[in-house]
Amino acid sequence: MSTPRLPDATHIGYVHLRVRDLERSLAFYLDVLGLKMVSGGMHTATLSATGRGPGLLVLTEKKDAPGRPPRSTGLYHVAFRVPNRRALAMQIAHLRDAQWPLDGFADHDVSEAVYLSDPEGNGIEVYADRPRETWPLRGGVVEMVTVPLDLEGLMRELSDWPGTWEGIDTGTDVGHVHLRVSDLDRTETFYSGVLGFDVTQRSLPGALFLSAGGYHHHIGGNVWHSEDGVRPPADAPGLISYSIVVSDAGFLPTLEARLRDASVPVRSDDGAVRAADPDGIFIELVTA
Repeated sequence: MSTPRLPDATHIGYVHLRVRDLERSLAFYLDVLGLKMVSGGMHTATLSATGRGPGLLVLTEKKDAPGRPPRSTGLYHVAFRVPNRRALAMQIAHLRDAQWPLDGFADHDVSEAVYLSDPEGNGIEVYADRPRETWPLRGGVVEMVTVPLDLEGLMRELSDWPGTWEGIDTGTDVGHVHLRVSDLDRTETFYSGVLGFDVTQRSLPGALFLSAGGYHHHIGGNVWHSEDGVRPPADAPGLISYSIVVSDAGFLPTLEARLRDASVPVRSDDGAVRAADPDGIFIELVTA
């Protein structure tokens, strides 16, 4: 019997990162990326696109965090999704004005994207989806590619923009997370076989993409630098956890039962189900 799939409106909620220098990270995420503070304390901060909750990014500081071993698992990048091409062009224009190094640009047919890293080396993608009806399909499944971005064409979206930067577009959310994993088969078994995501693409060597509701991907995993890799120390910098927002609250008990049946340790409280994937990456399953 196949695993019942996740509700269509399931999506990523927040991403929680551990950093060594909170002040330096906040300077980047507020002034360069353009997020806004929701709340903060001595060692933690929550940010969103609007300055109101729910947060998209949580930062927790540990100044003496140990280093990450080579080829360890964890975050490949967190992908902030802006609502349209104009918002993406404005973001790129601001990143250039801020003279922040950019790692590259890409056209994935389903989306257009810019890539960069935060001050501690965490990968970031900022992207805008193309209209869903234009996404290419192969065998009824969304097909993504990676080709050069028409940057000149994209920046023409700003032909009438006065150049006033007010932060990342307030419609921004976390579109997907892309993980460094140690084994693609185990990753697929957990995210598809247990949680109920659909596999959308496995044709890219060394990578796997999964989604709910026909989206191109909510979860990506690759073994390009982490195949058979080790878990980093529990208090290392980088990804601590992320949340998956399940649109149907009645589905959470089903997910909890599936996890327990798969012998995955589970903690359930405050209306959330918490577990870890095969690489020890913590996930919080919540409802909207």
